[in-house]
Amino acid sequence: MIRTVAPTAFIPAYRPSGNFGLTVLRWIAVSRQRRDLAGLDARALNDIGITPGEAHREAARPFWDLDD
Repeated sequence: MIRTVAPTAFIPAYRPSGNFGLTVLRWIAVSRQRRDLAGLDARALNDIGITPGEAHREAARPFWDLDD
């Protein structure tokens, strides 16, 4: 299965001086990405270089918990 990257995947995380509307778009993108990650099988996870445990931990994070 081939997936494309949503344009919102490249929107930077919210900063106190940033744009809240962009933050909401980023939250939506992160939520979708984590949901998609949760749906990958072990072979696909191996292809991208992460373990099922790592994928589960990442997918279980709330949408507002962004890496900065």
